[in-house]
Amino acid sequence: MENKELLRKRVDELAARVGGNVAEGSDNLVLTVNSQYIIETLEAAKTFDGIPCDFLHDLAGFDAKDHFEVVYQLRSWSGPQKLRIKAIVDRDNPVIDSATRVWGGANFWEREAYDMFGIVFKGHPNLKRIYLWDDFEGFPLRKDYVTEPAEVRNITRVRTDNE
Repeated sequence: MENKELLRKRVDELAARVGGNVAEGSDNLVLTVNSQYIIETLEAAKTFDGIPCDFLHDLAGFDAKDHFEVVYQLRSWSGPQKLRIKAIVDRDNPVIDSATRVWGGANFWEREAYDMFGIVFKGHPNLKRIYLWDDFEGFPLRKDYVTEPAEVRNITRVRTDNE
């Protein structure tokens, strides 16, 4: 069986097991699952028989207005296969299990998604802001985040010794 066909078979089997939905992306498969199944899904993809997707290439948050998504880009160390997994996260209670127990490299990407979107990764070893200061209010990549227009902000100018 060709690589792409075998991957499709494994992803379809996994989707049936976790109640997911499979779609064809531009150059890879996209498996969408409910957030409660994310660890089972990631562990299964990592150990697909004959065609593992065992390298977490990227992880990112996404605001879809009515829900959040955590998007996992998987590849393989031993083959050309690629798989995108999207986990649907409730907007009112944005909590999902941390992927750090499957891939330690998820650590900083999860902190970034927390910092920018407010998605809480349950079980994360050090979930705190990574870019913004601790008492920063809000999550700037949420679509409902409001910023003040530049003309409203009180911008102070710092004087230099040359003035």
